[in-house]
Amino acid sequence: METSSVYCPGCNHKVRLTMTKEHRSGHASLPDGGEVVCLDFGEGCSEGTCPLTGRPGMVMGVRLAKSDLPHESKTLTAHCEACGNVAEMEILDRTHAVCSLCGSTTEYTVVPIDATHAITVTRSP
Repeated sequence: METSSVYCPGCNHKVRLTMTKEHRSGHASLPDGGEVVCLDFGEGCSEGTCPLTGRPGMVMGVRLAKSDLPHESKTLTAHCEACGNVAEMEILDRTHAVCSLCGSTTEYTVVPIDATHAITVTRSP
């Protein structure tokens, strides 16, 4: 995998970019291959427009989650409304995650039960 290091004015530091070869099938309307992916996508990136691509920040998060490229991510275990399975989901922001089994984007809410326990409720967007 070839990466480039470029300055991101949104993050105010250098980030690593690469190009995808192909996307897994799913519900996102992304063309096959040739898409820029930021390997340093983070919490603040999902809000607003990505200054490097001019696309909504969430698009970069979905591209990274579906790319199978190595990256650090936070996950949760929840029921996926799209495929019907309980699966690990890669968290994109406070309300969206990508299913590791089918690649669909799911909205979620964390409902606290007590001081140390919570459940995750999901629904398809």
